[in-house]
Parts: sequence; C-alpha cells; structure tokens
Amino acid sequence: MNKITVLFPGGFKPLTGAHLELATRYAQDPNVEQVILLIGPKERDGITRNKTMEMFELLNTNPKIKIQPTEFNSPIMAAYEYLFALPEDSTGRFAMAASSKGDDYVRTKDFVPNVDKYITIGDKTGRKMPAGIDATELSINVDPLTYSNGEPISATVVRQSLANDDYEIFRASYPQFEDAYVKNAWQILKGMQEASLFTKDWWASALQEDVQEVIEAIMNPKEKSKHDSKIDHLRSFLEKHRGEEFVYDFDNFAKTVVGAKLIESIISENYITRDELAQIEPIVDRFFKRHGIDVDFQGKFTHFIERLNDPRNEGTIRLEDLENLFRDLSDEYGEKIVQQFQSGNPTAVESDYQFDVPLHMPFQLEFDRQKGQIKLIPRAIKAQRKQWQPNNPKDVIYKIESAMPKRGDRIKCKKCSHSWPVETGGKDLYVCHECGHDNNPELTESKMLTEGGAAGHMAHPYDDHGLTFNEMKELVSRALEGRLDIESAVTEKTDGQNIQVTWKDGQIGFARNKGTVINPMSVQELQDKFGGRGPISDAFGGAAEDLAEAFSQINQAELDRIFKNGRVFANMEIIYPATKNVISYNVAVLQFHNLVEYDDKANVVETDMTGGGTLQRIIQDANAHLQKTFSFIPPQKIKLGRVYDFEDQQAAFFNEIEQLRTRYNLKETDRVTEYHKAWWQDVIQTKAKELGYEIPENILTALIYRWAFNDKSTNIAVLKKEITNPEFSAWVTEFDKKDFKVYQKQNMEPFETIFLRLGAVVLKNAENFLAANPSESVQELKADLAQLVKELQVSEDPNTIKKLEQELRRIQRLGGFEAIIPSEGIVFVFGGHTYKLTGAFAPVNQLLGVLKYAR
Repeated sequence: MNKITVLFPGGFKPLTGAHLELATRYAQDPNVEQVILLIGPKERDGITRNKTMEMFELLNTNPKIKIQPTEFNSPIMAAYEYLFALPEDSTGRFAMAASSKGDDYVRTKDFVPNVDKYITIGDKTGRKMPAGIDATELSINVDPLTYSNGEPISATVVRQSLANDDYEIFRASYPQFEDAYVKNAWQILKGMQEASLFTKDWWASALQEDVQEVIEAIMNPKEKSKHDSKIDHLRSFLEKHRGEEFVYDFDNFAKTVVGAKLIESIISENYITRDELAQIEPIVDRFFKRHGIDVDFQGKFTHFIERLNDPRNEGTIRLEDLENLFRDLSDEYGEKIVQQFQSGNPTAVESDYQFDVPLHMPFQLEFDRQKGQIKLIPRAIKAQRKQWQPNNPKDVIYKIESAMPKRGDRIKCKKCSHSWPVETGGKDLYVCHECGHDNNPELTESKMLTEGGAAGHMAHPYDDHGLTFNEMKELVSRALEGRLDIESAVTEKTDGQNIQVTWKDGQIGFARNKGTVINPMSVQELQDKFGGRGPISDAFGGAAEDLAEAFSQINQAELDRIFKNGRVFANMEIIYPATKNVISYNVAVLQFHNLVEYDDKANVVETDMTGGGTLQRIIQDANAHLQKTFSFIPPQKIKLGRVYDFEDQQAAFFNEIEQLRTRYNLKETDRVTEYHKAWWQDVIQTKAKELGYEIPENILTALIYRWAFNDKSTNIAVLKKEITNPEFSAWVTEFDKKDFKVYQKQNMEPFETIFLRLGAVVLKNAENFLAANPSESVQELKADLAQLVKELQVSEDPNTIKKLEQELRRIQRLGGFEAIIPSEGIVFVFGGHTYKLTGAFAPVNQLLGVLKYAR
C-alpha cells in the first residue's frame, strides 16, 4: 500500500512548538512517508517566510518533515493548489494535517470529498487534479500543546511575546526544545523584526514614480555630484538610526531620481553597512593571518563601501561574496602579495571570475608599524562582466579564473579513469560516459579549498556524491567493526601547518601553493617568507633547516628516484607546540603523510598514500630522523576496535541510509548523486508547477546541477533568457541570490549528520593518538571551550550568538563534551579513495578556530 504524504499548510509566522509537535506525531505514523509544511508568503507583524524557514532549519531534526514555500496565503487553498500542480501522471495518497482535538480539524472534513470532486469534475475553470492521487483522512488523536493556563500554544501569542519582549511566554511556546534552541529562535526573530522596518515593497509604494524613472535617468557630472551629496546625507542618517522606523521627509532629504534605486538597496537586506563589514573583518583577517596581512575595511579609501551597494553593479554583492573573494585572494596569492609589498609596489587589483558576475577589487598596501603587519585596504569594488581596466599601469593584477573546465579540456573519471573532452554544459560535462560516475569539479581533490597548503582539502564521505548506498553501508559497517584498515592503514589527521618538500636539480625545495609547486622555494626563500612572525617563523624556519640537513645525509640517487626531479612532493605536517591550532600535542615533529605527483601545471597526477611512511623509513635508516628542532615521524597509525554495541549501532545507521534511499525509490547500487538530483528536481518542478510553467528538460537539468553541485558552467543571465515564464524567471533570480543555500544545507544535512555521528562513535573507540598526554589534551580543549563560551555569551552580536549556539548544538548531538577527543580525526582509504572522519572536531574547530576571532 502506498504511504501517505501529509500536507500541513499554514501561515507559520512564526513556527511554534505546537506546529512541530503535530508534524512530528504525523511523521511517527508508519503509514506516513513525509510531512510537508506549506508556508504562505504573507508577512505577519514583521515576521517573514524566510525567517520561519530559518527557524525550521534550526528546530527540525526529522528527515520526514520538510517545509516548502507556497504563493497562497489561504492554507486550504495552498493544499489544493499543491495537488493541482502535480504532474498529470502523479500517483499517491495525500492527507490534510490536523489534530482531532483541535479547532482546525473541521477544515479537513471537506478535504477528501473536495479532492474527489476536483479529480472527476474539476474546479470552476475546468482544472483537474491528477486521476492517480487518492485523498484520505488521517487525524492524530492528541491534545494540542498548551500554556500553563490551559490555552493552546499559538503563533498569535508568540508574536505578542516578541512585541512585548516577553521571553518567558516565548520560551513556553516551545516546551519540547532545550533552552539553547529556543534562545537561538528568539535571536532569529528579534533580529529580523528590527531589520524588517525597511522593505523594498514599502519603498516601491512610497516612491513608485521615482523607481520607474530610474530606468530612464542618465546623469551628467554636475547631476552626479548633487546626487552623491544627497545620497551621502541619507546614508549617514540611515546608518545612525538602523532599526528605527523611517519616514522619508523631503524637507530633510532632498529627492533624487537616480537615488531612488540606490536608496531601495540601502533599505533592502542586501545593503551592506559598515557595521556588517566590521563583523566579517575578523573572518577575512583569519584568511590572511598566516601571511602577516591585516585587512582594513574602514581605511581612508571610503569609495569601497559606496561601490558595494551601487546600482551600477551588474550583480548584487553580498557579505558571503566578500568572504569568498578574500578567501580566494589569500589562497591563491597571499604570499605573492607579501612579495609585492616587499618589492615596493603598493597597489594591485583582484579580478575574481568564479562568480556569476566577476568581482574586481583594487586595493592598497601599507605597513602598520603599531601591529607590525601589512595592511590591505580595499579602494573600490565592482561587479561587472567586462575585464577590469586599471587606471594605474603599475597595478599588479591578481586574476582568479573559474574552476570550471573549459571547452577543449579533458575530464578524467575518478572511478574508471575513462577520459573525455569538454564539449557541452549540463550533466554531460561531468558524468562519465563509461561508468556513469559524477565527476563534478567541486568534488575532486584538486578543486577543493586548500587548508593552508598545496596538498588541498580532504573529503568527508558525505562530500563524495559518487558513493552508492551499498557503499555507504559497507563503509559504516567497516568503521563500526574496526575494519577501516582493509585497504590501507588508518592514520591520524593531525592539526598542524602543512608544507610540501621535493628534490629538484640537486636542491631541496618547498611548496605551499600551486605557484611554488611549479617553482619550489629554497630554504632561504621559505625562511624569508615566514620571517618576523614569531613562533610561525621558528616552525617553518626550523622545518626547512632540519629537512635540508636530513636530505644531505641521503644518497642523492635515492632522492632523484623518489622525487622525479621535482615532479613528486612529500606532503607533511609541521607540529610545533608554540603554533598550536586547536589540538595540543606537546611534541615537535615533522609528520610525513604521502607522496603527491604533479604535472607541469601543478595539477595532481597521482597520490601515493604509503609514500610518506616509505620516505620516513629511508630518512630513519640514514639515522637522520632526529634533527635540531624536529624529529621525523611517519603517519600516526590509529588502532580501531569493534564498538561494543555494534549490532544496534549498525542497525541505526543502516535505517537512516535506507530512509534516504527509499525516499526516491532508488536502488542499493544507485549513487548518492541520484538522491541529490531527485531532491532538487522536486523543489524546482514544484515551483514551476505552482507558477504554471512547463519547465523544459535542459532548464531543469541546468538548475539541478547549479544548485545541487555548484555547476555554474551556464551563466544565470544566459539561462534566464531561455525561461519563457516571467514569474519563474523572477523566482530563479531571487532563489539563486538568497534561498538556495538554505535548501542546499537541508539537502546535505542528513548525509552530514550520519557521518559526523559515525565519526564520533568510532573515534571514542580509537587508540594511539599522537598527543603525548591525551587526557591532558582533552581537558585543555574542554577548558578552552568553556572559557570561549563564557566570553561569547555576553556578545552583543546576534550572529556570533547564533553561530555559538549552532556549534554547541552540533556538539550536543554528537554526544556532548564526552565526544571530544585529542585529535582532528582519522584518515582512511575506502574504494581506492581517501576520506576523513572527524566527529566532534568539526564544531569544536568552528568554535576555537573561527569564533574566537569574534571576541
């Protein structure tokens, strides 16, 4: 018998504990496949749909419950329209959610006969629901959640508690959740209410004529000067009175035609203020910390913030875009920027082509004597498609190309090694013609974000969409049984500074990025690069000297054989007590990981996971493993045992995997890619049906690959030109800018949860960590966390508080502080691919490695 989809429509402004309790009770029914909350667009007392969906992401943990926007404010109409929008060949059973003891139960009584009527006769316009669907009545015999006075919990009372700043009543509206969750929900809604006073709708209605005239306005220099003066005056007022109600008074703020468009962006949530720039500055500074560079958004070149929100930009610039822009610049060119400044050239431009609309940012370099750092001061920023034309011929151009393969490149399958030329976009770009494996470049080792070195980022199992559901189960089974060493020894993932070393033209060489893989640094160049940085200088300088001395004691022919004259690098970790990141090791060692072979463009050709141990043995055989600062060690082998409750744990993990597989009727041999495609296809097709758009296959495929796999080979502007439905085109634009990342997180979360929890279970049973005193290291970690939490709890920044509570919840879900171990995690090989399991380290690292900069 087909399982039932329960439709639960409502305003949900906001979502309450009673809403989620009813949805949970339905989800617990074995006859129910999924519960869909249909949320309308109407704003209530400043509470928007987006904020309710953010609350849902925070509070819901049941994979059978999901939330989906609808354009209909009437709940009963939303449910009917959902069914009208289904494809004609749809089948399945559907029910309307309501407690049998609640007032809204009455509306469900008409649901079954009305659906039957709409299937056979149709509505007033002749529309019919698919003949294959079946409406059924399914009620839950449960008393609605109530307050202490016996009154049912309601969204009206929650909104009133927000207006009255009455947290006690708000807290009582979510009785099934712990304090941390409810406090976070309070922050979400209170922060939103302050920001919602200024809206695009308000502005459009207040100055409709001006908004229309913006399209036609062209300013000469004199008009532009007047315009800039007016906007500066208004901008200053709005920033000083952020969160206060604002009425545009033309006596105080002169009217400006072109200004209307800019003011609209000031009032919208995409507007970036100086305060918001100050909030992300610690994050951006972290990217450049290892280079001795400090980013200064508040510098003397104030045109930067003006240009951020300028309507002349060909695309909206968001805070997350700025983070990615500076991360790209640091990863690709951080060291070259230092060299540029040392050469006496203070100006440069970054052009990053990895965005839909490329971002161009000229910047200035100065030396801050007080901090002893190089200051990087952005001068301006533009979002424009055409290439940047520098005003200063001395500007150094730092160009960051898109990671997407270009026509004429060849893609090599990670599974079967078959290769093919890049000819078309869409799925043909990545899917292997032989084995069907998805080779999306976001998932390949060479395309992932670096962790401070050339070796790159190591994938969690949930990052690999190419795993089949059977393979996921096999991986879980091996991990729980302590058999992850079947293909290769399990080693510890250590938390130090990465460096790579090679032997080229009879000289030792070092690499930290692609540029230095092609042209390795000498001992002196490496020491100069990290000079004047305290313990960091000692760590890298000592490592260079010790490695040079060790290599001098090895037969040169042996070095030539191993390193192939600079094509092969030994990937290693510098572990030095004074440069501790998160884990305390209390030992100074150089730990070899593996050997990596590159081609002449610094692309990875092959990785030998056993090569690190082999090189260390060669050095030890030459009695050169104990040097002045460091001792050389091989990868730290970890002992895993069978977990004591193996059968129960395996059954629980298998059940979670099965729920994901059967959600879209997939086979055991299907790859996880198919789940993600089906999930996104549901989202996109549902919206298309709502808007009356029969979406072509090529548009559907392009959007699926864009949002599921970050495939931006098809420009969004080009894609929109092919969409014939204006409403759907507008939705794509809005969704791509704001909503898709929330959905993306929902899509990935069940897989991420499975493997983070697996890591927590397995690592608690592991032995032989590198930390000299594991118990002491764990206690130090917990003490650091406790102190950090204490400091951050008094933060006035709601984003910091939100992030703190999110990561604390993640730790709690993984087993609490007891799940913390003195290691970043383990590295293992499965199916010929290298993965990591990190457990509780991920949220701990987010707290100790990221949030501490927000203090």
